[in-house]
Amino acid sequence: MTRTLAVGFSIAALLVELGWLVFAHGSVGAIIAVVLASVAALAVTAARVVAINTVVRILVGALFAGSVADRFGLLGAPGVPGVSWGDYAAFIDYTRSLLPSALEWAAPSLGAVATLAESVLAVGLILGIATRAATTAAAALLLSFAAVMWTSVGFGEVCSYGVLVVAGGSAILATCATALRLDRVFRRSSSEPTAVDAVS
Repeated sequence: MTRTLAVGFSIAALLVELGWLVFAHGSVGAIIAVVLASVAALAVTAARVVAINTVVRILVGALFAGSVADRFGLLGAPGVPGVSWGDYAAFIDYTRSLLPSALEWAAPSLGAVATLAESVLAVGLILGIATRAATTAAAALLLSFAAVMWTSVGFGEVCSYGVLVVAGGSAILATCATALRLDRVFRRSSSEPTAVDAVS
């Protein structure tokens, strides 16, 4: 996806999210609101500000990390405000609710795969490891989550987590330079320049 398409998708997703918030009286948590605002800044600047790009990359990674932490009760018990699952069993039950009845048996395996994928993406995005691959994979994973959520629990759930907006932000990040990247440190030992080196 080109940067122009990614920015266009992100702006469209932001407008849909805003419409849902205003006209459907939707709501998002404080953390999601911060991420949505940062993706808006990323889209408005068309990813020309490396500092914004970097902040968004780290925030998206933190969202993945928080989602995984939530599954293991690290953000609080089930039912606590701001906690989606609170334990792994509740997460698997939620995963099961997203699946057609013929596939409910696969919830434990799919939940484990999603948890592993989100854990790897969290580390890659926060530390800046294989950033292009991590941001591309994050966009693809989030779009797949959006499709599954939309067809099972509804559009409001997709918007309450800002899934389309974060997917768009991830797609933009796959096209631009960011700073504070561990993979940049590893590449310095080779002669291969990075996108940040070219911008710096």
